[in-house]
Amino acid sequence: MRLQAISDVLNPISPLANLSLSAPHRVLVVGCAYGGLSAVVNLLDCDKGKARDNYYPEAPNFKEQRSKKGVEVTVLDERDGYFHSVGAPLAHTAPKHTVNMWKRFSHTNELRSQRNLNFKHGSLKRVDPEAKVAEWQDRSGKTQHQAYDYLIMATGLKRHWPAVPKSGSYEEYLKDGKAFISKIVGGDPKRPQEGRKVVVIGAGAVGIEFAGEIKTYYPGIDVTLIHSRDQVLSSEPLPSDVKDKVKDILVEEGVKVITGNRAAITELPSGEFEVKLANGNVLTADFVIDSTRKGEPTTDPLPDACLNKDKEIKVNLDLSFQDVIPNAASHFGVGDVVQWSGIKRAGSAMVMGQTAAVNIYAAILNSENINAPAEDQYKPLKLNKWEPVIGIAIGKQCLTWGSESGMKYGVEVMQGYFGDDLGWAGNLKYIGLTDVEEEKETEKPRTVRMGEVGVQEISAAA
Repeated sequence: MRLQAISDVLNPISPLANLSLSAPHRVLVVGCAYGGLSAVVNLLDCDKGKARDNYYPEAPNFKEQRSKKGVEVTVLDERDGYFHSVGAPLAHTAPKHTVNMWKRFSHTNELRSQRNLNFKHGSLKRVDPEAKVAEWQDRSGKTQHQAYDYLIMATGLKRHWPAVPKSGSYEEYLKDGKAFISKIVGGDPKRPQEGRKVVVIGAGAVGIEFAGEIKTYYPGIDVTLIHSRDQVLSSEPLPSDVKDKVKDILVEEGVKVITGNRAAITELPSGEFEVKLANGNVLTADFVIDSTRKGEPTTDPLPDACLNKDKEIKVNLDLSFQDVIPNAASHFGVGDVVQWSGIKRAGSAMVMGQTAAVNIYAAILNSENINAPAEDQYKPLKLNKWEPVIGIAIGKQCLTWGSESGMKYGVEVMQGYFGDDLGWAGNLKYIGLTDVEEEKETEKPRTVRMGEVGVQEISAAA
């Protein structure tokens, strides 16, 4: 039998690179938005013996039992902060919200000084599940390797500007947001915009919310929403009457809605845009927002065997990868990146993040108590499949729908569901993040109740 070469041991992609006699259990979280961040904060709480209340009552109760070796969490993300993508239509429309909807990891009390939490900024390139090593590229283009014992894939879909920021740093995000708002209003957001025309192409959730926010914050702007299908939200599994009501609310809010027409856009020498519809009508706009591009899978670094035809991760009910790759039970997927029922939503992603964290911690405790009787071992928490539900902001109003709760809409629904910031304050309270500079004056985050449609202060539209 050949002894392992020293070069193999030093090679970070080698399985022996994972061996350690006293190191803590290493958890690598790839992607730190709703699902990934939920997993991170729940893992940290478990490691402190302070597991949070769970969405599911049947979740394992660790009774303050802590790992003997501890847990080390490493986050790999392209951004230097947590962006509220549900609030993108507001962040990229109203300057007062732009500055708030990106929380830098280093500027939050709960993430900046954790001894067992490390952030790495870059892009995932390859995952070797057998070696349990992730290959990634840092911002300088250098290839790096990260060994792990457990992996949580929370990269979601790659969405496009302006539905999400196009930059990885807070400073660049602010510049991009300011420039985009300037194009909407034609310069200074404080000056009157009477007579200005903005066209939004694509009446999915993002396009609907952009059209509504622009009309709400700048009533003088003429806003037209164009969609190629006969109904708005045409790709969502929703009843026809729900889609019709969303269109009616858009019109009530002052948005002109044109359906059943594809649009061809041409930029004119004057800087304006010509919008030619399939029916032959032609519109002229000062600015056009294209919200037709769909999110793209972010699972290329994973083995093809663990993906479906849409490149979503095939997971079990406990969110572990299906048993088609080595060490499948040590790999978890959460959020938009996995094959799951219902409509992809922020609230669902956060429930998944907590579930993955709880199941990983249960596996860690079981591994340290391997000789215990089966009845003393923690059982993994298994999620239920979810029915389609949605909550969407439409200007000053909000519409929610669920198969059991039915349809609700109006200004009061908006205040109860989203508040004044598309659910950002409620999201931060649920996750439990506070700004460093507000440490002395910020009250302790209250508990946010989760109901049938997930976290109720958070949009289900993104």
